[in-house]
Amino acid sequence: LGLSLKIVFVLMLLFQMDPTRISKEHAHCVRTLFGHQENTDLHDASFENQEAKLMPESCRSMKQALQRAVQREVQRVMGRAQPRPEKAAMEALGMDLYKRSKPEKQPFAHLIIDDKNIPSGTRKVNLTSWHHDKGQANLSNMTFNDGKLIVNQDGFYYLYANICFRHHETSGNLTKRGLQLMVYMTKTNLKVRRSDVLMKGGSTKYWSGNSEFHFYSVNVGGFFKLKSGEMISIQVSHPLLLDSSQEATYFGAFKVRDLD
Repeated sequence: LGLSLKIVFVLMLLFQMDPTRISKEHAHCVRTLFGHQENTDLHDASFENQEAKLMPESCRSMKQALQRAVQREVQRVMGRAQPRPEKAAMEALGMDLYKRSKPEKQPFAHLIIDDKNIPSGTRKVNLTSWHHDKGQANLSNMTFNDGKLIVNQDGFYYLYANICFRHHETSGNLTKRGLQLMVYMTKTNLKVRRSDVLMKGGSTKYWSGNSEFHFYSVNVGGFFKLKSGEMISIQVSHPLLLDSSQEATYFGAFKVRDLD
């Protein structure tokens, strides 16, 4: 360490010991002490002893107190004595500040439908099969389990879903009654045993055999406050009508900022 860094380190120790007692006299003593240390390599031991005798009593007392403080700090940080205690403590302090400032990976998820495991039903059916590591799907600092996207970090998140329904006449005739094609995004909190619908969208469509193609897309999105452990899931009506391509049926989330 250079002289200036050593002085800063000792002043930090002084501040921790008693922040009301840092004075010009203390600062002068610190500079004097390290001036002697820097000259150790250039002077013999007798000359160093003569300089120490000329040192004011207050500085000699401070030197002893600082030696004890440095030793305690090194033992606390490193668990054992070091040949250069002030350097070890400063390195440990820098590493601690680095760990505190190092950002965590930003949570996000983009899940695509698993076309091999689409359930049947006509009303609010849980979609439990999604890909999180295939094709365009991706997952970072979030968890996917049993059809639910699990939040690992508190924060404000943007949630989105795009669900496409389609039908071709070769798949058979549909009822002449209206089809209510709906999408629901639900948040579940197991701690309080509660589920809430965060968003929904859809429409009633009249699909008959008179048209060759039928297509309808539902898109929802919004910002929500989420806590670690809460789960996001998707329910749809008529899941057998889903377009199973990855660019058509998907949902996801990404963290926008921390909670206040």
